[in-house]
Amino acid sequence: MSEQHDVLIIGGGTAGITVAAQLLQQAASPKVTIVDPSKTHDYQPIWTLVGGGVFPREISRRAMADVMPRGVNWIRDRVTEFHPDKNEVLTEGGKALVYNELIVAAGIQLNWDAVKGLPEAINKGGVCSNYGYDKAVSYTHLRAHETAYTISDSGWCLRKGGGG
Repeated sequence: MSEQHDVLIIGGGTAGITVAAQLLQQAASPKVTIVDPSKTHDYQPIWTLVGGGVFPREISRRAMADVMPRGVNWIRDRVTEFHPDKNEVLTEGGKALVYNELIVAAGIQLNWDAVKGLPEAINKGGVCSNYGYDKAVSYTHLRAHETAYTISDSGWCLRKGGGG
């Protein structure tokens, strides 16, 4: 059995919630549904400032129910299949969701294991990242290092700032 939705948004991160809020502010607002299984919402842009020592990471996390725009139908589930030929997505919980308009704002999927040794090195010995709530800690101690490096998603090692 399928459910019909005017606007179906996959992802309850900052992008999905912002789009939903803007749609609901329209005079003739559509019925908006967000599909996201998360119990918490992490405001990821602030993690850079957490790393810089400006804020504690705890201010970046709130209950998902507290950030859902009023009027949104929130389905606490995960999309597992897209069927654009039928304007339909399937969820992990077995629901078929039919839509008039689809917005995919699912965010990124990190793969720390793609770099050998990286998961074990994060937040130890000068290796840090601000991608992930558990990884977003102050790394102001790195200011003492002459040179810092970043590894991009393409695998390139880039020299960033510092000495000779």
